[in-house]
Amino acid sequence: MTSSIQNSRILLLSLMLIFGFIQLNAQVTNILSGEVSYISGQNIYVKFSSTQGIENGDTLFIQQNSALIPTLLVTHHSSISCLCNPIGDLTFKVGDKIIGRIQSPEHTILTPTQEQTTIDEDLNEQVLKTTIPEQTRPELKSKVTGRLALSSYSNFSNATDIDYHRFRYTFSMQSQNISNSKLSAETYISFSHKLNEWDVVQENLNNALKIYSLALQYDFNKNTSLWAGRKINPRIANVGAVDGLQFQKSWNDFYAGAVVGTRPDYMDYGFNPDLLEYGAYIGHNTKSGNGFAQSSLAFFEQRNNGNTDRRFVYFQHSNTLLKNVSFFSSFELDLYALENGEAQNTLSLTGLYLSLRYRVSRQLSLFGSYDNRKNVIYYETFRNYTDEILQQASRQGFRGRITFRPVKYLNLGVDGGTRFREGDARHTNTLRGYTTYTRVPGIEASLTLSANLMQTSYLDGQVYGARLSKDLFQGKLFTMLNYRMVNFNYVNTSSKLKQHISEIDLSYRFNKKLYVSVNFEATFQEENMYNRLYLTLRRKF
Repeated sequence: MTSSIQNSRILLLSLMLIFGFIQLNAQVTNILSGEVSYISGQNIYVKFSSTQGIENGDTLFIQQNSALIPTLLVTHHSSISCLCNPIGDLTFKVGDKIIGRIQSPEHTILTPTQEQTTIDEDLNEQVLKTTIPEQTRPELKSKVTGRLALSSYSNFSNATDIDYHRFRYTFSMQSQNISNSKLSAETYISFSHKLNEWDVVQENLNNALKIYSLALQYDFNKNTSLWAGRKINPRIANVGAVDGLQFQKSWNDFYAGAVVGTRPDYMDYGFNPDLLEYGAYIGHNTKSGNGFAQSSLAFFEQRNNGNTDRRFVYFQHSNTLLKNVSFFSSFELDLYALENGEAQNTLSLTGLYLSLRYRVSRQLSLFGSYDNRKNVIYYETFRNYTDEILQQASRQGFRGRITFRPVKYLNLGVDGGTRFREGDARHTNTLRGYTTYTRVPGIEASLTLSANLMQTSYLDGQVYGARLSKDLFQGKLFTMLNYRMVNFNYVNTSSKLKQHISEIDLSYRFNKKLYVSVNFEATFQEENMYNRLYLTLRRKF
């Protein structure tokens, strides 16, 4: 055992030395929280505040302890909801919490015009395009920015007497250099509840109140900072929020940091002092005439009631040093395993992602990616689920995309991919083609026609759509009409699903600070009609 520990330490030290000259700009792993909004036969509807980053064929999860158990397969999605089929024998009820996992850059709220240009981009590609080397902090100057948003989501139909209404309030604020001092603060808080279900809030406030960020920052100088509180560090975003202390120092193009604290509770996202974690990271960036290169290496240990839960190291690199070429890569290694009750120091690749984008010309662009991820095991937290999780093979996926602009205002695109796991009856294959004309004569609107073909272990499906959008009143009013026709044939049964889905979106900006939007979606299925209404009022300050 001693020899094994020493070998692991030597290997880890070697990794640190090898990658000690590189830097982090982490790709954020977003955990999307949604809930079951409606159930119709084998169809499960899941509502999110936004489904950006979720694709047809993706898997959604439920959370048991801190394990994410795959439960639903996305067969179709709109801007705020997903139509899913269950995986396995689990049963669902309206209000069940559902988890989606996507990889994306830092949380941003897209304006309608921004969404038009980015919705078809791979999220990892967006990371490459938006990531730039960090600049030094300017001279001390007090600045406060924030956002208050109120939203409601309603689901009602003629197929049931039970309507569903949910309200959500979010508040975010950043206060830099309070009173021109070295002290700054940030917070991001949400509160949500269902109509006539206040007893759920009273039972446990954390069922409704979610504190995603609440932290103070003190800058000793331009290169040295200390955070205290709950914060997602963009340098180690894969770790998620940390309740504790985070220290970082930079010099020239290098930086390094250390973290000690606890993880949020895996059941209600509250404070849990039993989930101790600590780690360190180091990184470097380079900028040249063609672009930049950024890399990082981080080591973390996570515990539960004093026992090792997980020990891992991850590396990440992105660059645009070659002209017209963007490259991104990341991998994650677990260094700890528990076998037959005995701790083992071992190496296990739990995540690998590679993507490459090549802009052949102003008219033609190519993209490809490879994704291989395994279920992450927290040995103490999972405990009762470890055997089941160990039997689940890694998920692998390939994806490619071609975009072409033959003439002004006309965009053509084709993307496709395949995903598979050992034991699947067949691979999940998707193929999508679209054409967009951004200046339709006479109405000066943007028109997109699309076709989606998918094949999974459970169904063969086609989704055809048309989307028309236009800015009015000098960009103050964004309007969108969307229609989709869904045709699903289930492989193992004679069941079929045919739907017609209509959607209208109106978003109005009164000024730079006040914004309101209305989104209505109607789904027609045989004799039934399902309606979803989403309202948002947002105020910046």
